[in-house]
Amino acid sequence: MKTNFLIILFFLFLKFFYPQNEDNEIMSELIIDYISAKYPNEQLNNFIYVGVKRQRLYLFEANVISKIYKVSTSRRGPGNKRSSKKTPLGLHCVHQKIGANAPVGSLFINKKNTNKIVKIDSITPNQRRVLMTTRLITLMGKEDNINKGKGVDSYRRGIYIHGTTNEKSIGQPSSNGCIRMKNNDIVELFNIVDKQIPVFLFNN
Repeated sequence: MKTNFLIILFFLFLKFFYPQNEDNEIMSELIIDYISAKYPNEQLNNFIYVGVKRQRLYLFEANVISKIYKVSTSRRGPGNKRSSKKTPLGLHCVHQKIGANAPVGSLFINKKNTNKIVKIDSITPNQRRVLMTTRLITLMGKEDNINKGKGVDSYRRGIYIHGTTNEKSIGQPSSNGCIRMKNNDIVELFNIVDKQIPVFLFNN
């Protein structure tokens, strides 16, 4: 409880004293300290951190934030239950990388490239039919009974990091559980990360 309180105070400090240019080194240390306290046996070097409340994805390389991307998680909030259409929390890893070298805007259905190119932002932000495009990074939960196993399994739920036809929604919760990214951003991330890289999703 005390640790969480100190973390909240530190984030407030950063918000007021680094409003435009976050100090990546301080932020990196803070996030790593938080994850290390929660997962003391997990080796941290290169990993992905998704802050649901912030709607941001942080890529860590050599223990320092190297990239920050705006994302869109579930409009229903965080949650790990099957059929909830919520974004799962906890420790995951990259399981598959699908769509290497596909053109931006390539349409994916059931994890397969249809070889069709769709327009980006061709729908309004309030329309619900949003398509998976450009690249898919599938996630597998690593915590039994939290995001792995019967009723909560992130992989079986089909939780991905992927491009979207609705880039206008990026930066606010609007997905059905996945982590959506802008198409050029998912290409960049896809080319950097390796399979099995840890992915931490937290509602903070």
